[in-house]
Amino acid sequence: MEEQKQLNILRIGIANLPELEELVKSFRLMNQYSRRRRFIVSREDLYDTYGNIIVEKAHDINISVVKLLQRNFKPDTEFKIFSSDEGIAIVTNTESPNAKEFSLQLIATIQGIGGGIYKPFIDTVPGFYELFKLFEKGLSPKLIVVGYIPVKQVAQEVSMYNEIKKYDPYIRILDITHDQLKPKSFLKGTVTFHFDNAHKVWQRFLTKLIQEYTKPYFMEQITK
Repeated sequence: MEEQKQLNILRIGIANLPELEELVKSFRLMNQYSRRRRFIVSREDLYDTYGNIIVEKAHDINISVVKLLQRNFKPDTEFKIFSSDEGIAIVTNTESPNAKEFSLQLIATIQGIGGGIYKPFIDTVPGFYELFKLFEKGLSPKLIVVGYIPVKQVAQEVSMYNEIKKYDPYIRILDITHDQLKPKSFLKGTVTFHFDNAHKVWQRFLTKLIQEYTKPYFMEQITK
């Protein structure tokens, strides 16, 4: 667990120069088509070799700032940043008796990533309506993990999901299917992960989650 803490496997709050450039360019395009504004700010004062501040703490990082940093730092230098596109939201119903155990294990497993250091960046809601309320409060998770949805609520949840996609067409969603609880996905355009009775399925799920969270934005995927 200690090793995971040191690695910061979700790369929350840090970025090297290639990652910063990719974020800035991607966010600039995404902001043209999404109602949700993505931005990056520095969490520290940055100095040149002469000791002069070249980027102040809380300053927006745009492409001009990235070019300035590229002239003063090596590519593998890691910077402390805040991005509006950070964190995980778990959408799963914990009240249904047939799925309560699975939902609680899902929540605990995700909260345990990195030895629990990401708990402040993880929110849990019972449905997409409550998720949209998080957006209205200014919270901006990077990845949505969709667990159990009661059958009787599928229609309204799908409707609300479509509204969220209109609000933010670029939000990442990992939709969980399950042999007994949710044999198929009801959400269009999502990445899915299937839970079966295979050995180490939870470990495979975590690997998939980390891959989805940390994958590059890929300019060709966000261009309209």
